[in-house]
Amino acid sequence: MVSIKRAIIFGAIPAVVVVIILISVAAFYTKQVYTEIDIQAPKQHVWKIITNVSDFHRWNPFMNQAIGEIRIGAPVNIHLQPPNANGMNIDVVITKIDPNNELRWLGRVDGIPGLFDGEHIFTIESVTNNNNRAHFIQREVFKGILVPFFAYQLDTNYTPGFNAMNHALKTEAERASS
Repeated sequence: MVSIKRAIIFGAIPAVVVVIILISVAAFYTKQVYTEIDIQAPKQHVWKIITNVSDFHRWNPFMNQAIGEIRIGAPVNIHLQPPNANGMNIDVVITKIDPNNELRWLGRVDGIPGLFDGEHIFTIESVTNNNNRAHFIQREVFKGILVPFFAYQLDTNYTPGFNAMNHALKTEAERASS
């Protein structure tokens, strides 16, 4: 009887070690979605559009609803509608505002750090020798234990969603600046 208990205990130890190793590796896993586009409009026009979240429903096919205020620490609720996938609501918190240059927010699954965190980053760069042209970069860095299990979906759903938003932003900014 003692040898059976000992066999069960010693048999379970390697399984527990493997699980701990897998969780540790997954916790440090990072996945990034990155897109960019050139826009024939000044940085200030692009900034005004991406920070007016209450107007997203009018032009933005990927983040087609947003409620909140763009200020550090403010919560914003966003409805994401990836192409060919179910939409979902996410709650994010604004973490950085560098007017006309960069906007960041952080979203977490159920507000729990380390499960599935996404830091969304909008960067607007000037194009050399052309104040009426901006280079827009949209990316999101995902970290957490659950990220490896959704990496494929991030590529197949989010990258096309980011690109759709970028093209819609280009159209909106160029229309507004002409």
